[in-house]
Amino acid sequence: MSASREKRSRQAQEPDAAAKQTQPKKSNGKLYAVVGIIVAIAAVALLVWNSNFFQNRSAAVTINGVDYHPADVQYYYSNALQYQAYYALMGASEFDAGKSPKDQIYDEATGTTWHDMFLDQAVITLIQDVALATEAEKAGHTLSASAQAELDSLMTSLDANWRSSGYADRNAYLRANYGSTMDYDKFVKILERTVLASDYADAQYASYSFDQAELDAYYNEHKPELDSYTVSQFLFQANAPADAADPAAALEQAKAEAKAIAEEVLAKVKKGADPQKLSEEYADKITYSYISTKRIGASVNTEYADWFFDDARKVGDSILVEYEGASETSYNYCVAVFEGREQDNDPTANVRHILVSAGTEPTEQDYETAKIAAEALLEVWKTGDKSEALFAQMAVDNSADASSASSGGLLNVSEYSGYVDTFTDWSLDPARKSGDTGIIQNTGSATKGYHVMYFVDWNEPFWSIYASSALLEQAFSDWGSSILENYEAENGSGLDYVG
Repeated sequence: MSASREKRSRQAQEPDAAAKQTQPKKSNGKLYAVVGIIVAIAAVALLVWNSNFFQNRSAAVTINGVDYHPADVQYYYSNALQYQAYYALMGASEFDAGKSPKDQIYDEATGTTWHDMFLDQAVITLIQDVALATEAEKAGHTLSASAQAELDSLMTSLDANWRSSGYADRNAYLRANYGSTMDYDKFVKILERTVLASDYADAQYASYSFDQAELDAYYNEHKPELDSYTVSQFLFQANAPADAADPAAALEQAKAEAKAIAEEVLAKVKKGADPQKLSEEYADKITYSYISTKRIGASVNTEYADWFFDDARKVGDSILVEYEGASETSYNYCVAVFEGREQDNDPTANVRHILVSAGTEPTEQDYETAKIAAEALLEVWKTGDKSEALFAQMAVDNSADASSASSGGLLNVSEYSGYVDTFTDWSLDPARKSGDTGIIQNTGSATKGYHVMYFVDWNEPFWSIYASSALLEQAFSDWGSSILENYEAENGSGLDYVG
């Protein structure tokens, strides 16, 4: 081997000092490159995560093999939360909209949080809507005109809301209200599914009817609850004074006194004393009483219902029952008198009304102002086409009775409805005929004032309406259960992104 060749060979095998110094630098370059690649990958992963790429594609619930994603569940979750927040605002819920649902206990016994409850409710509702919408499509059901109008109205409201709320676009508005996984296309698909499901269920509900034989059969199976009972009742309530040093001892003393009076009244009843005169004689000692009042069996006091339902019961029979009060420092003694039982075949009345509020504690001036307003509304109706449709729309626009306003003020009235006497008496006047109108004062409800009345028509007896409603609810429930039996659901990891 020549000297020069040997030198080149040795140089190739044994790096010189300069080579030894530069080699670590080459190694660090590779390390930095690897770190750079990792950082780049992490940055891309973070961008992908923030774009909800994985969340959007994860299965929150799988129904009959079809995956439904977090947005599908979040829609129902958010609605449930918003409804509960509204109830809380009205004082009807303990939910605190200012705190995370995950940090609030819904059920102390199980430790269930409000988040858990909202999530369970959302999943159940999703499954129901998916099942109903799927069956609707199989049956070739198309949206009714009213359902299509509802859908159109919802879409119009969405467009108006995001614009008026100051959001950059509708997707930003939807994400703010339904979570980061929601967008417009998903929302429209979900909304279309919910409206279709509801419309299909409504159509099924409206399809049921029951003939007289079916109604009679139901009545015969449920006579105790559907018969009408004439009852007189006297309630004597024992209460321990709020400032009692020994509440338990004070309650026992009050119980002894109340029981003694109740037994005294019972003894007089058994000797044939007139209930009305007894209510006047003991007016300062009775907590409350009602005399010769008709009650449907289902609303008879549960404490003595079985005694009343006994077929051996005779007119004039009486009983004293005692039971716990609403608090630990109260106790009740009730004297009840059986005055009759029958199948009540009197017709009920369908009426529409517009409540003009005078307030909860109105003055005479408040009543007068409400009366003038009620009379003005009736005059407006009279200057129109005097139709039921016009009255119904006026009820929607003007009635202070929120529970009936949305249905055009429509109510079914019977002796068992519990409305104030003036309302019931006007509605059930035997001379009443379709198209009759009137104005009556209401001094007995929480919201007082005047009702503008419109008589629609006479309807079936209360027991028949009750039986029809019960049969309908059972049939509809059975139908819904039969549909859900064919749908299997499994929760997935996507539920972690809901809430």
